Amino acid sequence: MKAILALGLLVAGLEAAPRTGVFTMNDGGRFEAKFLGVEKGKGMAWQHPAFEGVRYISLRGLRQLRLSAADAPGRRAHSARVRFRNGDELVINLNGLNANTMQMETWFAGKLSVPRQHLTWLVPGGEGELVYHGPRSLRGWGAALMGVILGDDGEDVGGVVITEVMADSPALRGGLKVGDLITHMNGKAFLDRTQLIQAVKKHFVGDTLEVRVRRGEKPVDLKIGLEALHWRFEEGALVTDQVGSMIGRVFEWPPLSELLFDLDWKSMPGMDVVICGDRVREYNAVNGYKLRLYQNYAHLYRNTSADGLTYNSTSIGTVSVKWPANKKAEIKVLVDQKNATISLLVSGKLLKTWKDPNGFAGRGGALGFNPQLADRMRISEIRLRQWNGQLPNGRDPQAAGGAEDHVHFSNGNNLKGKIGSMTEGKLMVKTSFAEVPVPLEKVATVVFAAPKAQPDEEKLAWITLGGEGRITGEILEWNAKGVLVRTSLFGEVTLDPSVVSSVQFR
Repeated sequence: MKAILALGLLVAGLEAAPRTGVFTMNDGGRFEAKFLGVEKGKGMAWQHPAFEGVRYISLRGLRQLRLSAADAPGRRAHSARVRFRNGDELVINLNGLNANTMQMETWFAGKLSVPRQHLTWLVPGGEGELVYHGPRSLRGWGAALMGVILGDDGEDVGGVVITEVMADSPALRGGLKVGDLITHMNGKAFLDRTQLIQAVKKHFVGDTLEVRVRRGEKPVDLKIGLEALHWRFEEGALVTDQVGSMIGRVFEWPPLSELLFDLDWKSMPGMDVVICGDRVREYNAVNGYKLRLYQNYAHLYRNTSADGLTYNSTSIGTVSVKWPANKKAEIKVLVDQKNATISLLVSGKLLKTWKDPNGFAGRGGALGFNPQLADRMRISEIRLRQWNGQLPNGRDPQAAGGAEDHVHFSNGNNLKGKIGSMTEGKLMVKTSFAEVPVPLEKVATVVFAAPKAQPDEEKLAWITLGGEGRITGEILEWNAKGVLVRTSLFGEVTLDPSVVSSVQFR
């Protein structure tokens, strides 16, 4: 009895929230279990029905921990975004800046200050409200399929003809055959192939459809369980290795919006992204845009459709892309509906801003992904949020600032000198000709002068904060009170446990 009581106290003391963790080991092993926390001297604690009691893993034996979703306090607008010399990036509320430190209010750890020597760049406009962060599963992305190819349709035919049944598909297991004429689904009659496809795509993986077919002269009723044939959900990512089979969902895009997602690939990228379409999971017959990310270029198309069946596709333009050697990139798409512009950034660098001369074509909120290569590709950390409308004007904000601070304005001008302080919404910049007060609302980016060379820190863990940034440090403890992390930026800091979405160990 004492042992059971002691175990109960241990679990109660450690557990930050009832969250599921996917643990990936350095040797490639992977398992899913209930995550309890980190206990000093023992490591990461977890529980699984197959094992008795609490188990521990050394942090140095782990490659990654990915946690199930939790309600975090950061779903609001922030006044600034900042990047540090160690590669960390955070959204914050900027409280003050002087010659030595920057003061901030954070959504993940309260008030913090950081030595100015750690700053790389600062975007005073910050980030807008987060509309979506995911995915958490395939549910809602329209990946559900029967696994058939459809042919003739219409009143003369009396339904929709099945011309092919895919191998190892729900249709095959459910009893559908080539030549069957689908007349009803879930009690509703169908004569149009496109309408039937759209009706199926409104369902989710795991749903069961009641399908009536005419086989010869005989009606046959079947139950078909929908499955994802070409997409799967793995470790927080949408994964595919097949051509076609578009997935997507509908959002309320702000008029100024920022879409971000991580894309990684095995050999080369080959993905079409449908933006602001008026029909979900429709590839061509939409009023919206199609951004093709492919091999060594990116191409933007304007698609319009008057009837949802026929369509017109117009090229807006192409830009060359040198994809990262590690075969992974952060894709950022900035949409300005009023000015009919779409901008593409790859791993932080602005590559192209396209302007539609005929006005903004998007008539809806559909976001879609359609693979163009039969190669493994992963899409993760999808975020849609309001955008402040400021472009980096082609500069790489991750670049060092050189010997002087640089202030880049929204209109494309810039000023260099020494930033002294920030007071009453103004940056004081000492230049070669005068000390200039610069209103923050006119600033696009502040790039700080590069400090003297410093020794590289040992990156023990990259901690992702709910789609709103990253912080690097050594995890000391993790329990219901918080996540205690030792960082080079802030010293020891305690994070709200609910804000941590994943940890990548180094």
